[in-house]
Amino acid sequence: MARRGGKDGRLAAKQRYAARSRWRQRAWTGGLLAGAVVLAILGLRAAGVFDPPAASVDLNASRPAPGETIGTKMPDQGNTHIPENQRFSYNSTPPTSGSHWPSPTSWGIKDSQEPNERTTHNLEHGGIVIGYRADLPPADVARLNALVRGISGTYRKIVLEPYALTDGQIAVTAWRWILTLQAYDETQIVKFIQAHYQSSEAPEPNVF
Repeated sequence: MARRGGKDGRLAAKQRYAARSRWRQRAWTGGLLAGAVVLAILGLRAAGVFDPPAASVDLNASRPAPGETIGTKMPDQGNTHIPENQRFSYNSTPPTSGSHWPSPTSWGIKDSQEPNERTTHNLEHGGIVIGYRADLPPADVARLNALVRGISGTYRKIVLEPYALTDGQIAVTAWRWILTLQAYDETQIVKFIQAHYQSSEAPEPNVF
C-alpha cells in the first residue's frame, strides 16, 4: 500500500507539474499574441489608418486679400542656437522667434507638446506651428488633424501639437507672427499659412 501510494503521489506531482507547464505555455503564448496585436495597432496608428480622412481644402478660396494682414507681428528676438535643455524666455506664447536648440522637431502631427526651444527652430526654417488647448472639443481637434493632412502636399513644413495656451483655444505661429483664435476657423488658419509659410522674414526659409 505504501509503495502504491508513493507511485500515486509521484504521478499526481507529475500531473500537477504538467498542468503548470501547460498554463505557463498558454500564458506565454497569450502574452506574445497580445504584444503582436499592440505592435500592429501602433504600426497602423503611425501609418494614419485610424486618423480621420484628410480634409478637402480649396486653397484658392482662402487666400489673403492684397494688403490684408493675417495675425499679429512680434518683435524679433534673434535666432541664436543654445545648448539642448537650456531654456529661453520668449516674448509670446507660443514663441515666434528667439534662441532655440540646434535640432528642430520633425514636421507633422504630435501627440504631446514639444519644447518651445525645439519648435522655434522649425519656425526659423519658415515652417508653421499650430498649437491647441487640451480642452479644445475633440471634433475640432479632428478637424485640425484633417486640415494639416489635407494641405500637407503643398505645405509640408507644419507642426500640429497640443499646447498649454494662456490665451485662446488655438494659436498659429510663424517667424515673428502669431494668430490666436477662440475657436476653430479653417479660413483664418489657411490664410495665415499662405501668408507666412516660408516667409522671407524667417532666417532660413528654404531649409527643410
